[in-house]
Amino acid sequence: MPEERPSPAVERLSLSREEQWTLHDVLRDHLEAGDERSEDADATDCRAAFERLDDGRLRFTRAQLETMRRTLARAHHRRRWEVERPQLEGLLHRISRALE
Repeated sequence: MPEERPSPAVERLSLSREEQWTLHDVLRDHLEAGDERSEDADATDCRAAFERLDDGRLRFTRAQLETMRRTLARAHHRRRWEVERPQLEGLLHRISRALE
């Protein structure tokens, strides 16, 4: 009999439509800037989180939340995202709370 693995815990994020779009844009920007063929865990979790968000699903694994937090933190310091900085800070705070 195959061994059953527990499914990873998921957290539901409550995000406004504007926050969803900002997070979607940041994740898409990160994926487009990277090597799409990359198979490292970070790229895989980022792709999975992006696809969930793109489908309107707001339940994420801990690994996906951690990847989103790192991606948002990087975007927060880039000039391209300067206008959205308050939005990025709010998302970082919300995701950090979900990880506590």
